[in-house]
Amino acid sequence: MVHIPRLILFFALLLAPLALYAGKAELERYYADVKTLEGRFVQETADEDGRVLERSEGHMRIARPNRFNWQYETPYEQQIVADGERVWVYDVDLLQVSVRPLEDVLGSGPALLLSGELDALEEQFRISEDNGWLLLEPRSRGWEIEEARLRFEDGVPVEVVIMDGLGQKNTLRLSELRVNDEIAPEHFQFEPPPEADVLGEDEEW
Repeated sequence: MVHIPRLILFFALLLAPLALYAGKAELERYYADVKTLEGRFVQETADEDGRVLERSEGHMRIARPNRFNWQYETPYEQQIVADGERVWVYDVDLLQVSVRPLEDVLGSGPALLLSGELDALEEQFRISEDNGWLLLEPRSRGWEIEEARLRFEDGVPVEVVIMDGLGQKNTLRLSELRVNDEIAPEHFQFEPPPEADVLGEDEEW
């Protein structure tokens, strides 16, 4: 089954440094001009020997700040929706929905990344370039990753590679990307199916 916190970290990292490769001035223009991002994804997790342990595909939509719709199509149907305040995770096969406050799911670091502030990004990561990749290294041990690498084409990210603390390599490849297309607000809203079990909705937040 798809590892939810790792996925959220993937696009949390993706949102903030989208234009870093072009320099700080381009990054500032990105924060001012880029509002939405939509496309396809393939996600793979490999062990330290390079063997692929997990592969999934689907469609993603992002609207800054703090809204996204991440839909897995294969091998399992699963939907993750953030409405700006909460994250809903719907497992179609299990007919189960979990919901948590956005900041609880992301943790303090990714929540700062999603806020879209350059100062917060630089506070959390050492940022450098390495053979055409943008390299992000956490400044503190609070993160569950060792490093993240992003590769860009035509000003948008097409590949994100995250090395976690367990020796696993997590690769996200993006394609068919569209920037600033209008995305209907209902894509960032979620209503649990009547027959689904909902976990977390009645908890005190």
